[in-house]
Amino acid sequence: MESSKPSIIMLQSAIGLILGYLTFLIIFRYAGVEAYGIFSFALSFGLLFSFIGDLGLNTAHIKMISSGKNRAEYNSAFFLLKISMTLIYIGVMLLSLYIWKIVLHRGFETRFELISILLLIPYFFSLPLIQGIRSFLTGTMEAAKLSIPSIVESLVRFLLIFIFFFVNIFHVRNSLEYSIYISIAYSVSYMVYLAMNLYFGRPWKFKWPDFSIIMEYMKFSFPLLIATVVATISSNISQILIQTFFHAYELGGYSGDLKIVQIISTFAGSITIMILPMLAKDSKDMNEYKGRVNYITKYLIMLLSPLIVFTIIFAAPILNLWTSQLISFQLPLKVMLLSIFFSVVSTTFINHFNATSNTKVSSFINILNSVLIIVLDIILIPSQFFGIKLMNLGVLGAALAMLISSIITFLYSLFLIHNEIGKFIDKNAVLPIAVSILPALPLIIFFYYSTRMSALYLAAIFVGYMFIYLILLRAFKVINRDELNDIINIINPKKLFSYIADELRRPSQ
Repeated sequence: MESSKPSIIMLQSAIGLILGYLTFLIIFRYAGVEAYGIFSFALSFGLLFSFIGDLGLNTAHIKMISSGKNRAEYNSAFFLLKISMTLIYIGVMLLSLYIWKIVLHRGFETRFELISILLLIPYFFSLPLIQGIRSFLTGTMEAAKLSIPSIVESLVRFLLIFIFFFVNIFHVRNSLEYSIYISIAYSVSYMVYLAMNLYFGRPWKFKWPDFSIIMEYMKFSFPLLIATVVATISSNISQILIQTFFHAYELGGYSGDLKIVQIISTFAGSITIMILPMLAKDSKDMNEYKGRVNYITKYLIMLLSPLIVFTIIFAAPILNLWTSQLISFQLPLKVMLLSIFFSVVSTTFINHFNATSNTKVSSFINILNSVLIIVLDIILIPSQFFGIKLMNLGVLGAALAMLISSIITFLYSLFLIHNEIGKFIDKNAVLPIAVSILPALPLIIFFYYSTRMSALYLAAIFVGYMFIYLILLRAFKVINRDELNDIINIINPKKLFSYIADELRRPSQ
């Protein structure tokens, strides 16, 4: 793996983290947790149908492009399918709103939910197309073209939120009304995001596709179809249940926790986004392939472990950076952070089956994970369901559902890949877990019960913690000198910008 590829995505993640922190600082301070909960419900309502815009096609496209297929021919077939599915997705979402409001005469907690859903339609339209272009750029492994549009989107969203909230150009007096302007900011920023992706993916050489290529996509993606549907439902059902059985305030707290979890997942994405194209490359030597899988697993664990350990210790102060209202949601955040470790590491194992075109297995693993989340959400979140008394754990129940399902999925996917290719993980791949805990022990003793710290103080502690962590990785020989140099090169600005300039000069087709 070229160090510049994950480094540019990590740079994007770092910029996104800063802009995301500032964006949500303004949202939580000016709009409050409840207004963000209303927006989160509107977003989840629309995303509940987003599987129609994917149906496994994104994974299929990464596989096709990374396998060396003709880009112009396969892009033509892919985007014909993608645009058709996107239009159907928007139609189904609007039909569901019509049935809910007009036919069934049902409503929402406030009028702002419906307004926010309608204002998010440009977002819902842009999202599947963005994912499609990103799947193409992932297949070509063009990290800069993947990252720059995402940075621009984060910047546009921040600027809009700043103008709407901090400047308050609309003179908002009802804090719940802010949910409307959050929706507008997301829709506008995603339209810019789509335009940037179209620009960086050029030149597009479209022609009417051969039917055989369309059938090739359908054959590959069909086993993933059910997994995509169930995964979409599972990723949004917790928000729907929390809003239905509790309140927008609880949903806002849960969504705040999710934002932090997503930030950490995005950092891991600097490696996971390249897993499928890396594994899809031809490899006749099984030992070389095992080494590749072990290498990816090792770096995922190395990246994830310190981030998760540090965030668990400082969960309350980190949440308090946005608003003290979120401190009460620190326990669910800690549980969700543990789940992220298992789910992200499982990505390597699941992508092995996609890379070898064994999508029936990867689909079954994803379906298992999603079904577990749905069932556990229904059992753990509400107080009752169809008259049956349940656990009534609310936000904590949603977090526990994530953790239990991720552990089971991790163990099952590890078992399956081990049976297929044999032993592939060495001790150096899992040693970073212990190494990340070791320098954290004094932090637990002195800071575990702290709830308020300045951002600069937290950043200084984190830098010190990561410095010691890297020294220990080298001392325990988890990484050798060459690997340490690779890590240093990741933050080498000269190499980074040289790589970006070189990639942007090359056409994608």
